Amino acid sequence: MTWMEELNLPKLRLTGRLISKAGSSVKKLVTYLPAIEVQNYFSIARDFPNLEFIYEAMKNTTNSKKVDEIQSDIKNELISNTLGCPLSLTVILDSKPTLLSSKDGMCVEYDFDRSFIAGNLLVLTAMLKSLGIKTPLFSSRMSAAEIHRNSVFRQMLAKEEIIITLVFDDECGITEDQVKDFFFKYNRQNSGLHLTQFSQSDQSFPLQPLVNRLIQDLDLDKYGGVSTKSKHVKTSDNFLTTEYILFKFLVGAVAGAQVQEVSKMSDDVTFAKGQQVSITLSNGYIENIEAFLITWLEPLKLNLKSVRSGFRLSAQIWQALALVVHQLVQDDASIENIAQAGLILGKLDYSKKAKHWHNCEVMGLDSNGRLFKNSVNSTREFRNGLASYFLSLVN
Repeated sequence: MTWMEELNLPKLRLTGRLISKAGSSVKKLVTYLPAIEVQNYFSIARDFPNLEFIYEAMKNTTNSKKVDEIQSDIKNELISNTLGCPLSLTVILDSKPTLLSSKDGMCVEYDFDRSFIAGNLLVLTAMLKSLGIKTPLFSSRMSAAEIHRNSVFRQMLAKEEIIITLVFDDECGITEDQVKDFFFKYNRQNSGLHLTQFSQSDQSFPLQPLVNRLIQDLDLDKYGGVSTKSKHVKTSDNFLTTEYILFKFLVGAVAGAQVQEVSKMSDDVTFAKGQQVSITLSNGYIENIEAFLITWLEPLKLNLKSVRSGFRLSAQIWQALALVVHQLVQDDASIENIAQAGLILGKLDYSKKAKHWHNCEVMGLDSNGRLFKNSVNSTREFRNGLASYFLSLVN
């Protein structure tokens, strides 16, 4: 059976050599795949719970340069047929796959969306960039000239066999915490990935204590709580917001739109000639944020169900509201006025049919003329436009 036939099945299968040891239910299966097929067997773009801010930290200049160097190495090795390093990836299955016996060896049957590439992420990124496939770290877009210039290399790489090591537990399954621990162990022992701030799996992001303070002071659990595993909120989720969105709120409220946009959770964010956001918040600024959010959340006490629809869950809405707080503080508004602004915007109708969106320059009706949506090309323009609209309502 071909790999294309297998993709039509509810589960995927890979056959190879099984490695196990007595007393442990954790096993490894070593196999190989052509580079072009990696994306069909493993979830390339999966955001693994509790590792979103780590992925943000990976997107640094050092790792970008390393990816370029790896691309160059692979190209030279394939084109010139010189001595090169075997290309390999380590994949962990965080479910409970099925282990089967076949005439060609042992076979693992698993779900595509329960696979996570934890090892050799820079090699993976270099391969995908070379093939023009979307990568989890850096842009893989290529110009027409680059595609033409590298066509021979891309064809060679597409057929190149990649050594795959699958790590799984078919008896007990592997938990999310174990996956996270494995990720750090692997990258500690294979030091190509540059992650100076995150050498330990239990390390948090610098602003986490202040995010936790916000969660506790606002009693966000009664509104559905805050997710530590997701970056954004879907309508089907039960939680109100995420750590990532609260992080962006804190940064935007203190430092403004530009710093909010470029800040990463792994950073101890600075602004205005080296001032630290964390110190500014701890010195009393967070009280402005809490005053605003307390009143903004007040209407939800009467109708919690209303939060599950419309724009209220949107990360762009939350970030725009943070910019409102920032501007009010810049304008020397009192904490009472900031709280009043929160109440005004809290009572706003955030449904997609709300007529008042007609007055917002970055909102427009969809093709059916029924629902409002983002009408501009960039999230930056949308977020800043929302902030301007909200400020016009409170002023």
